[in-house]
Amino acid sequence: MSDDFDPFADAPRSRLPRREDEQEPSQQSFDPWADLPIRASRPPHGLELPTDAPGLGGMWQDDDASLALDRGVGQGSERDASPSPGGRILVVCTGNVCRSPYIHLRLASELKSLGIEVASAGTGALAGWPVDPGSVALLDAAGIDSTAFRARQLTVDMVEDADLVLTATRAHRRAVVQEAPLGLRKTFALVDFADLVADVERRDIATAPGENLVSRLVAAAGARRHLVRARPGDEDADIVDPFKRDDTVFRQMQQQLDGPLTTIITSVRASSLP
Repeated sequence: MSDDFDPFADAPRSRLPRREDEQEPSQQSFDPWADLPIRASRPPHGLELPTDAPGLGGMWQDDDASLALDRGVGQGSERDASPSPGGRILVVCTGNVCRSPYIHLRLASELKSLGIEVASAGTGALAGWPVDPGSVALLDAAGIDSTAFRARQLTVDMVEDADLVLTATRAHRRAVVQEAPLGLRKTFALVDFADLVADVERRDIATAPGENLVSRLVAAAGARRHLVRARPGDEDADIVDPFKRDDTVFRQMQQQLDGPLTTIITSVRASSLP
């Protein structure tokens, strides 16, 4: 496994949202722990859709249409500038209809009491679509309502506003940090992040730098990279894409996610303790 992966070796290319039959981006090996050079931020483009694209309004607001209306948050509104007291987590997959909504809504349900805001978006989002029925069934079984959710296209601003970015695959991480370099040290494939925080000590979280719970956990996780052996292949860290596939694949997605999600939720809760 290479430890000198450079996400900037190939010039970023603009892309249209994913077609329904488009496959996942090609995989390549890299070191998910590597510290890579950060370049200066740039105006939000590349990943961004026009501001009137469906699903962009109220990125960091509750996924509740009535609440959004009450707060004056609609499509094309400005980003919520007020920081969340617990921090912000952004979840990224491709279409933002299967994996990332499932992760997003599970985390939001578990972490809301800690003042943590969770959102999600797609690198090639089916913007404006609801959650895929396969993921809806899994969320319903967990007692989590997904009816207000709508898919959003990922933007550079979303990444830079988050304290932690969790991606469904390592390929998604590469795509994120290539377009939003300032997200480099806070962006992880979800399974890799779970490995990093699995044995993190509460005192290490408490003493880590950061403005909120999530950013301190990210700092504590980053300090453990030399202690945790990264999974050797991308396939060992990637969550299967169940889009347009049968219920068996959605159950496989759930099985792959449940352990890492439990680990991350436990670690976040530990970071909230005195």
